[in-house]
Amino acid sequence: MSKYVQIIDSGVVISRPDNVFGYSAWPSVARDANGDLLVAFSGNRIMHVCPFGKVLIVKSKDEGKTWSAPMIAVDTPLDDRDAGILNVGDGRLVVTTFNNTRENQRKWAEGGKYGTEVLRNLALAYLPTLCDAQEEKYYGSLMSISEDNGFSWGEPFKVPVSAPHGPNLLKNGSLIYAGIPFPGKPAGSSYPIAVYRSDNYRDFYKLADIPVCPEAPDVLYVEPHIIELPNGRLVLHIRMDEVGKRYEEKLFTICQSISDDGGKTWTTPKIIGSTGAPPHLMLHSSGTLICAYGRRTPGYGIQVMFSRDNAETWDTDYYIWDEGESADLGYPASVELDNGDIFTVFYAAKKGEKLPSSKDKKENPEMKTYSGMCSILWTRWRIPE
Repeated sequence: MSKYVQIIDSGVVISRPDNVFGYSAWPSVARDANGDLLVAFSGNRIMHVCPFGKVLIVKSKDEGKTWSAPMIAVDTPLDDRDAGILNVGDGRLVVTTFNNTRENQRKWAEGGKYGTEVLRNLALAYLPTLCDAQEEKYYGSLMSISEDNGFSWGEPFKVPVSAPHGPNLLKNGSLIYAGIPFPGKPAGSSYPIAVYRSDNYRDFYKLADIPVCPEAPDVLYVEPHIIELPNGRLVLHIRMDEVGKRYEEKLFTICQSISDDGGKTWTTPKIIGSTGAPPHLMLHSSGTLICAYGRRTPGYGIQVMFSRDNAETWDTDYYIWDEGESADLGYPASVELDNGDIFTVFYAAKKGEKLPSSKDKKENPEMKTYSGMCSILWTRWRIPE
């Protein structure tokens, strides 16, 4: 029997299903110095993999009821993808993203996995307009800083790792960032995840490499998130993905590693047992640690798990949203509102707007070229007692 939290409300951050550039995905959320909600996401896209993405930000002053028009935070000539956003205090915000090479984009477009022929040809027509100098300047994991509460953003600069929701803030004001080395892991390295720290929000130094989980050493380890608890413990969650298999058949879950010495050493990663990934960690004012993730098997939706003993044990797989139409969803991120409610954003196709499969398009050639674009959605909910 499925488990559910108490849902207070739900809604839409941005949805443009009838716009050829209407695909939006991979959001994060923060509250600014005024308590307003800021949602960063990759928008202006034509499909899941395309060269047109840019990091956009929308603001809500009424806890999600209404949203501003999108503002551009990062817009390189390449595909700016997963968007992290973090309030580091004093009106300063950081945004993170990463992108792909032109060659990688070309292979995706020619491979035919995503979108329609029209959309893929649009991507292929754009790629030759980019030059080597542009790719050299912008390719990698990027960070941009706002000094004015998100109204303007500095030139993006490269950082050593990448993760969907970016870094997190330590109690002493430093940043801690767990991610995959990007671009590429060092030659000969067997460590897929590294942990870095920055004391000035620009220069990062490595704390540790995280070894693979011995329970599943050959799967893909990507898209981690990290958090510091009040007792100084660092909790790291990592997406485990058995690539090359259908979601119904493969291992797609989260493993956990812990450091009690400031990130110098880490426990051997262990599988938690959630039915989805990737993770986003948030500490509630009640002391409950929350991890949100997307379920990409039938029963598609957004789920959360809870720990009340500093990540020693977890109560997994509570739904906060169960209206998923396909596996193209997830990447939830959460913040706490003033009354203790939790506000979680994620991406998915809205109910009734299922993304067309290749079979759908073959059987119905007249199907709208960009039918079923993904949207950014939100849910407001409470922790079960």
